[in-house]
Amino acid sequence: VNLNGAFGKLHNVAWSGNNPIELDWLRENELTLKITGKYPEITMVDKFPRFLSHIIPADNTRILDTSKVRFGAQLAAGTTVMPGASYINFNAGTLGPVMVEGRISSSAIVGSGSDVGGGASILGVLSGTDGNPISIGENTLLGANSTTGIPLGDACIIDGGLAVFAGTKVYIADSQIEKIKEANPGCELQNEMKAAKLAGLNGLHFRQNSLTGQYIVMRSTREVKLNDELHQNLSTLPT
Repeated sequence: VNLNGAFGKLHNVAWSGNNPIELDWLRENELTLKITGKYPEITMVDKFPRFLSHIIPADNTRILDTSKVRFGAQLAAGTTVMPGASYINFNAGTLGPVMVEGRISSSAIVGSGSDVGGGASILGVLSGTDGNPISIGENTLLGANSTTGIPLGDACIIDGGLAVFAGTKVYIADSQIEKIKEANPGCELQNEMKAAKLAGLNGLHFRQNSLTGQYIVMRSTREVKLNDELHQNLSTLPT
């Protein structure tokens, strides 16, 4: 279900448990409700209720704090949402078992077997991607407090604390270019590139030189399972 555009059509309401209450009605009746002891316990003010107020997740799905998943999120079976810095917005979610300890913003999707580390952030269409949704492939690790503003393929790693945006300039050594090409047949790489040119590629490891501060991209140590049919089609393309 695609909920693009829903945010702008809904109004903020107060939520008392699973019941929405118009804010204007609360203001008009505030004194009477409080004097009579009938003022409701307001758990939040938002356009959406909480995910668990309406959705029964799969048996192997864990959500340790109800406030961390907004209604409209899509959680695949096996997803674990830890307390703390985790959050999954509406129109975002997972495609398989995923460990979520960071933020999955609106329209972002995370593939099976991936790990969104503590405090990590995947930018959404409302938070700095120029309206372009971000997808994260399978078996990818976003280190603690890292940020990604580009789509990532399978088996990628962003080291903890790094922020990778479309305009981030990275360096790739010649030896690493060949290794990355093995995991991404047909891709074009050079020593210095903007991260946007690497969007969607598999097996990337974003690191930072601790002496110079330069961002470096290497071939990650995680396994990349190539699509044999796609690989065959790419190998027959004229060069």
